[in-house]
Amino acid sequence: MMMSPTPLYWLLDVEAYDYDIGVLKNAEISGRALILSHQLWSILREDKVYSILIGPGYFKGIAESGNRRVEINAHISSLMFDPTQLRYDEPVPLVDIIKPEIIDPLGAARSEEIMTIISNLVVEKGNILAENPVASVSPRAAVPQTTHYTDVMKRIHISHISGVQRARFILGGTNRPLYAPLVEWYNKRRYSNFERLKVMSIPFARFAQPSDIEVTSDWMIVEKAGMGGVGVDSFRAEYEDVLSNIAKNADSFIFYL
Repeated sequence: MMMSPTPLYWLLDVEAYDYDIGVLKNAEISGRALILSHQLWSILREDKVYSILIGPGYFKGIAESGNRRVEINAHISSLMFDPTQLRYDEPVPLVDIIKPEIIDPLGAARSEEIMTIISNLVVEKGNILAENPVASVSPRAAVPQTTHYTDVMKRIHISHISGVQRARFILGGTNRPLYAPLVEWYNKRRYSNFERLKVMSIPFARFAQPSDIEVTSDWMIVEKAGMGGVGVDSFRAEYEDVLSNIAKNADSFIFYL
C-alpha cells in the first residue's frame, strides 16, 4: 500500500477472543474502531510480522464473559493485529481489513465522462419498420401504432462528491457515536499526550500502555526501515506526524456535526 501524503480515516469491524479489559478476563469483544492513519503499516520483531494503524482513534464495543457484559469506550493511539487471522468463520482475533471503509477528507470533487447507450421507448403512427418492436396496434378504421426502442449513444458527465462531503455523510450518520468522541478529545487536545493513550493490541489481547515492553518494544516499521527508530519511539514519531498533518487541514478532518 502506497504512502498517503495525508491521514485517512479507517473504519473497521473488530472481534477478539480471550481479551483482558481489566474488569473482565478472557472476554470476547466486538465493536468498531475509527482511527486516523497515513497507511496500514507492517511491523517486524524477530520472526513475527503484524499489521498496525497508527494515529488518534476510538474503539466502541462490547465485552462479554459468561453472563457478564461490559461496554468498552477506548481512546487509542494505534490498532495492532495479526494479518493472518482475518476470517470470520474461525474463532481467532479478527480485524476486518478485507473491506474497511477508508475515507480521504482531502479527496477533491471530480467529474468523469462516460459513453453509454440510452434506449428510448417511442410510439409512432403509420406503417413503421422498427428494429426492436415492443407492440403493434391496428385499430379498426384508424392509423396503426407501433411501440419500439431506439438506441442512442450519448456522452454523460458524472460528478463525484468531495472527500469532506463523503466524510460528513459517513461519519456524521450511523458512525457518529465513534466520530463525536474523537472530535471532542481532539478539540480538548487530549490526543496530544501520546503516553495517556492505549495501544489496542489484538495479538496480545489487551489495551496496553505505550510503555508496555511486551507489546511495544523492539518493533521495526518495515516501510520505514533505515529511517531510524524502533518500538515505541517509532510509533510515537509516526503518531505525532499524523497529528501534525491533521492540524494543517483541521477544517477538513475535524468538523462539527
